[in-house]
Amino acid sequence: MGKLKPMYLYRLHLLSGAPRFYGPDDNVLRYLERRDLIRRTGRMDAGRSRVEYEITEAGRAAYEESTSRSG
Repeated sequence: MGKLKPMYLYRLHLLSGAPRFYGPDDNVLRYLERRDLIRRTGRMDAGRSRVEYEITEAGRAAYEESTSRSG
């Protein structure tokens, strides 16, 4: 995979620590999910307005590759 834009790397960075909840209308998440870098866990928050996402192994590898090249 090529180098990821900073906004995608930032989201992968946040998810690399632990799964997080996000709203459903997020273009960054859609981009990462289409490329199998993140996935939905199937959980929703108490208000059922946000979905939980986690980083995949492919996402972790892409994040590590991108950050190792930049520094």
